[in-house]
Amino acid sequence: MSGDLGERVLKRRTELGLTQDQLASQAGISRMGVAKIELSVTQSARADTLFSLAKALKCKPEWLLYGKGSPELDERNIEPGPAIEQYVPEVNWVQAGNWTSAGDSVHPADAPLHPCPVKCSSGTFALRVKGQSMEPRFEENDLIFVDPNQVDAEHGKFVVAMMEGSDEATFKQLQIIEGQKMLKALNPDYPPDMRYVKINGNCRLVGTVISHVKPV
Repeated sequence: MSGDLGERVLKRRTELGLTQDQLASQAGISRMGVAKIELSVTQSARADTLFSLAKALKCKPEWLLYGKGSPELDERNIEPGPAIEQYVPEVNWVQAGNWTSAGDSVHPADAPLHPCPVKCSSGTFALRVKGQSMEPRFEENDLIFVDPNQVDAEHGKFVVAMMEGSDEATFKQLQIIEGQKMLKALNPDYPPDMRYVKINGNCRLVGTVISHVKPV
């Protein structure tokens, strides 16, 4: 189907005989929010808003977002799967370094969406592991979910951090030994001078890894 997100929301709402107030109530957003989307004043939606709208409109979120395929859900012969807390955008390592807890750095329309298998905040995002520094536990192309609302320094946690002077975020294990904070690469074969990086005021924690998914 051609058109934009607003046209598809309006079309589906009309098909279901819902008013803007009813859709807003079911999706957990304001009526003004629905109106702005339908009028294309707001031309996109956050991941959590998108999937709330799709659920209320009984359609596929991919159809709402991209207009591809049929909006109809096929519920035949489908066994219920594990509960999905939220769909989150996959970003790159440069975008991750500029991420905020509000999750405004990257719009879902610009990024693939992934179901986060654990409870997370609305600003949570996903990253593809790259490189070998975190092997063998984390391998290249694994998917990690990062919650930017969890930035308290905690020993042993896996974190995404932004080092001063770098354009990209980095993924390491946080170590706090006798008050000294360090970022540790898990790979035992990593160069010794790179396996432990001392940090102080030269590092900002972007978020804590809350889930890890390996590709099938």
